[in-house]
Amino acid sequence: MRNLYFWVLALWTFSLRAQTLNDVGKIAIGFDVPDECSIETIELKDYLKNKISHWIAQAGYSTSGISSFYLIPDISIDEEDIAEGGMKNVYVISGTLYLKIIQSDGDVIFSSISLPFRDSATKKMSAIKNGIAKLQYNKMIPLLDEAKVKILKYYELEKVNIFSQADIMTRQGNYDGAIAYLMSIPSCLTSIYQEALEKANSVLDEQVRIYNDSILTLANSYLAKHDAQMALDVLSSYQEAKNEQNIRYKNMVVKAEGLVTSAELAAAREKRQRYLDAKERQYHQWEIEEKEQNHRIAMDNQQMAYNREALASNERLTAQKIMSQERITAQQITSSERTAARQIASNERLSSQKINALKSIACTYYRNNPTKTIVVKHQY
Repeated sequence: MRNLYFWVLALWTFSLRAQTLNDVGKIAIGFDVPDECSIETIELKDYLKNKISHWIAQAGYSTSGISSFYLIPDISIDEEDIAEGGMKNVYVISGTLYLKIIQSDGDVIFSSISLPFRDSATKKMSAIKNGIAKLQYNKMIPLLDEAKVKILKYYELEKVNIFSQADIMTRQGNYDGAIAYLMSIPSCLTSIYQEALEKANSVLDEQVRIYNDSILTLANSYLAKHDAQMALDVLSSYQEAKNEQNIRYKNMVVKAEGLVTSAELAAAREKRQRYLDAKERQYHQWEIEEKEQNHRIAMDNQQMAYNREALASNERLTAQKIMSQERITAQQITSSERTAARQIASNERLSSQKINALKSIACTYYRNNPTKTIVVKHQY
């Protein structure tokens, strides 16, 4: 059934390069600098966005997607001194970077923190920037940890509303939006996320069904005109789906193939095979890119972990023992067990492919609708 999802991968290849699938399923926290923020904050908006977005990503959150939450910075200058420094005066700035995570309507503050800084430079804004640059990621952890508890509670309360909104979008024919809203639920809410996946998958099935119906209807119109060659040309883009549609497709192919010459039949089958081969190559290329991206993320996370704290010697020893035992166990697997393991891996890959197809749709929707939010007021 792999072909069921190839057409999705084909349509969304470009967006996957813009946003990776790894962002889908994470808590999404946007970034905003309202007009009422200080002049210094507005002037350093781009710098703050880059630095804070890096912190958010480092903590395992996403900065893209459908979100009801925004992190808002605000710089306050507490003390400003100008010292003579030869050719140029030197600004010595003491200030505070205030950070708060709010619900998108601005009425509910989920968490807040103040980070003092002090530095100097020949320009005031450079001094502020230098001070903020020295702020460490670990100072922000309490802000995110406090917000996470309330955000997860928010999604638990909003499950029914999110599912209802997805139903409305599906009825309106906005299948991508429905899937994106369902995929906005954080994966750490395992039970709710699983329900969202199943519901999103049913939306995708409906989308594929409608697509296939259009293919079958068009092919049938060509058959009615006795143009079997064009019918086969159209049918070459059919996607494997539900049994009823597959039966209609196969019957139509048999009928069309019986009305063309052997040369035309060979050409039609060759075109269909080229189509499937291209989708297969596309899937494998996407798979390679995802593995590379996952590897880079894993390496970054590993480096950050080593920067925060060195592994204790007993932890290393324990890890080595586990790895050694795993190698021994792996060597003891019999041939039949390997065969069974490969079959399980194959089934898991198919399941993973379905999920990745849904994530790819969500990525595209997020990119095309960067300001979409889910806004419902609750008290926490």
